[in-house]
Amino acid sequence: MEEAQEILRRDDLDVVLLDVRIQGGNGLQVLANRMPRRQPFVLVLSSFTSSQYVAAARRFGASGFALKTIPLAELVESIRAVAAGQTVFTSEQQASTFVDLTAREREILALAMDGLTNKEIGDRVGTSKKAVEARLSGIFSRYQIRGGRIELSLRAAAEGWLEINPPIGRRRVRPTPNKDPGERRPRP
Repeated sequence: MEEAQEILRRDDLDVVLLDVRIQGGNGLQVLANRMPRRQPFVLVLSSFTSSQYVAAARRFGASGFALKTIPLAELVESIRAVAAGQTVFTSEQQASTFVDLTAREREILALAMDGLTNKEIGDRVGTSKKAVEARLSGIFSRYQIRGGRIELSLRAAAEGWLEINPPIGRRRVRPTPNKDPGERRPRP
């Protein structure tokens, strides 16, 4: 991962082809933690079509996402387009949304995927069974999960919801209940 971080800091490159699966980690995590900058432009390559991967690539500043099975001529065309400052996401890829969970939601989801009950999860994370139910219900609602924990676990695993941690230093912010709507605080 350190080598990928170094490459993304270089000023003498126009385009970097970044694999999702890199030695020691996840290329999208490296991209998420990169400081904002114009170059080098990044074209993410993957063997996986996970909507979370595509959405993460878009959200964290990549200029495109392509499968490793892309024909060579299309890859070269994509690299040239990215080098010219264009994006090469398909319309379907542009419609993908990033599953953005708080640290507590991620923790609860991981334990739910391990098969723990709400009570067991609450005991592990130091909260009540009702609080765990509320967090899971919020995830069900936000991501249109109708089939309960099994659907949630299958979808989270298939789409890689927990494979990319939130960027360092950038936390999601939600309104504080019963406060002025303009006042915001980060959630744990």
